[in-house]
Amino acid sequence: MNSDRLRAGEIERYLTTRLVGRQIFYRDSVGSTNEEAFDLAVGGCPEGTCVVAETQSLGRGRLKRKWHSPYGKNIYLSCVLRPALRPSEVYPLTFISCLAAFDTVSSVGIEPRLKWPNDVLTSDGRKVCGTLLEISAYPDVVRFVVVGVGLNVNMGLDDMEEEIRNRATSLFLETKKRFERAHICGMLLNNLEKYYDIALNRGVGEICRLWEERAGVRGKYMEITQADRVYRGVSQGVAADGALLLLSENGTITRVIAGDVSL
Repeated sequence: MNSDRLRAGEIERYLTTRLVGRQIFYRDSVGSTNEEAFDLAVGGCPEGTCVVAETQSLGRGRLKRKWHSPYGKNIYLSCVLRPALRPSEVYPLTFISCLAAFDTVSSVGIEPRLKWPNDVLTSDGRKVCGTLLEISAYPDVVRFVVVGVGLNVNMGLDDMEEEIRNRATSLFLETKKRFERAHICGMLLNNLEKYYDIALNRGVGEICRLWEERAGVRGKYMEITQADRVYRGVSQGVAADGALLLLSENGTITRVIAGDVSL
């Protein structure tokens, strides 16, 4: 029996937070940690409440894409936050989970890359982490957000579906080392609170600046595909509201707030 579990008591040993992860709901199996966290948020759970699971049957990423969730190998985590922000200000909170994962992956000796808007890759372009932000808001104020993170930790090639083997990786595959997932999860939550505090105290524009600095996207030619069109241009960085700015050949700057990026 695998003794590496993500139970609250194991994770709490590594927490230095005052808020994030101070209440953790552990699930052996769940449809989606984001859905469960959303339901807890509707029910009034404290800010910082997290749901962690050993596996998900309905795990999903952006655009409702399936998130592969082998049992007991990775971190499937969702956290409830209640920022005092307007709905128009909340999009950059997508970046706090990316930055938290970036720092966590860096700490184990892997050189990560950020892919706009919500992925963390290794230097060869394989995905090691994906994030998902879901929002509940009134017209003028955010009720809560759920920050979901899927971080591939001890997954091997045999744990992956064939269709993702050429584009996904894990901490184990990159380092040839097994990791205590509770330790990795604790570091991730510590980093999440660090960037959440920056967003609240210094503004979401500072989060966008930090993301852009780490991603190094300014000056790169990019193509961004949406359902009905493709945007092409040279990146002028990220605006204070999280939009990607592209300079086209005709000299106009286009703001793009969603899409699949290729460089």
